Parts: sequence; structure tokens; C-alpha cells
Amino acid sequence: MSLVVLTAAGVSGWLFFHKGNPPVTSQKQQFEYAKQAELDNQGNIFVSSDQGKLIWMGNTNHHCWELLGATDRQTMGCSVMQDQEQGNSPESSMSSLQLEIYRRGGHKQIIQPGAPILEWHFWKDGDQVAVYSGPRSGEGTYALYDSATGRLIANLAAPADEALLPQWAKSRGELDDESVTTSIELTRERTKWIAKALRQIGKIRPGMRRKDLLKTLTTEGGLSFPTQQTYVYIECPYIKVDVRFKPVNDERNGFKESPNDIIEFISKPYLAWSVSD
Repeated sequence: MSLVVLTAAGVSGWLFFHKGNPPVTSQKQQFEYAKQAELDNQGNIFVSSDQGKLIWMGNTNHHCWELLGATDRQTMGCSVMQDQEQGNSPESSMSSLQLEIYRRGGHKQIIQPGAPILEWHFWKDGDQVAVYSGPRSGEGTYALYDSATGRLIANLAAPADEALLPQWAKSRGELDDESVTTSIELTRERTKWIAKALRQIGKIRPGMRRKDLLKTLTTEGGLSFPTQQTYVYIECPYIKVDVRFKPVNDERNGFKESPNDIIEFISKPYLAWSVSD
């Protein structure tokens, strides 16, 4: 399971890549109690009953593009894939036209904004859902819905200046940005921290061994090869370097990664978003 937790001003979520089928409920599971919604390793979605028992709501396999959990830990939402077998083009099938909201007690509510969903998140601890929908190239519409009933609470067209958006309409990234505390002292500390990261990464040089860089760097997901790999700084996954190795093992017998592989090349540090398997 690949799991990413996003938290920003009341927004939290899980991004997943799961395959699985509806679970066979064992006697132990029938009496298992839980006070919050859950997503298991097979992609099965559960919410809690009023008595605290787990209720199976569905499976993410070939159904959800994205699954988010609200901060109340009781509510989950799924952006539903379009069915290509129903005549949708491959491009359109990669977008979602509806959300499924799963709530405590086994309740499910469907929200359909009437256009492809470009961004969405829970608001007010899961009581509401904010949706930005419209064409990928062009102006979209912001809408706020009640999670329990699907009732439209508010909607507005995209303003010329995103700073004019109400808080509920701002994206998860915008809310993250606004939640960052700033001050002169914090700016100094962050500058010192960046300098420390650059110095530590700068100590890794060609001729050193793979095991030497693991004191400062670690691997991330995504495509990699035994002789070439992207590493991230252990204190921040957005600071990266690309490294090329000379293997110490005999390649004729099949190259196997070794902590003693020799570093042939290491790039300058650069910034990029994290990659998950």
C-alpha cells in the first residue's frame, strides 16, 4: 500500500494505489470495534457503525482515483473513475464526474457537480465538501456541498485573483501555503537549515561508496536502476540528487546492488515533488 497523509487547515487525506475484492468477514472481524473510518491494505473502505463496529463500504480497486479522509476520522470520500467501457475516451476516463462520501453508520452520499472534478477536499471536519470542477483548459466553478445530504451550500465562478477566494474554495496546496508560519527569526532558521542540507550533501563525492551516502540520503519510489538512482535528503523528501554507480559485483552474473558500489557521479541538489510507488 502507498499511503500519503495530507494535512492543511482541517484537510487530511489518503492517496492510494490498491487492488482487492470485498473482504470475507471472519468471526473476529464481526466483533471488531472501531471508532473511526479505515482503509486496509487490500483497499477495502470501512466506516464505523453507531455501535462502533466496522461497516464495509466498498473497495478502491478500479473505482477510486483518489480517496480522502476527513479530520473527524469518521468520513471518507472517493472520486469515482469513469467507465471506459461505457464509451468514454481514455482521456476523459482519467477524470472523475462524481464523488462518493462514506459516513459513520454506513451512509453513502453521491455528489455530481456536472463537470470534471479538478480538485476537491473536505471542509469543517468532514461536514462539508468543497469541489472545483470544469474544463481542464478554462475557467471552472467552485461549489460547497453538505456531506450528509449532498445539498449545494454555495457556488461561485473562478475570480480573476485567487486571493479573493473564500477559505473553503482554496485548494489543499493553497491552504498548506497559508498555514506556514513566517517571521524574521524563522526565515533565518530556515536559511541555516538549507545551508546545512547543502553542506551535508556536498560531502558526498565520486569515489565514495553507496553505504556512505545512506548517512545523509535515502531512496524514494518511482523508476530506478541498480546503477542509477534518485536519492532524497533524509530530512526533506523534496531535496533530491541523481546518483550513478559503478558496480563491484560481476555484471556477467547479474548485477546486484551492493553497499560497496562506487559512486561515479552525483548531481547537484534540486527540488522536486515526492514520487510514490
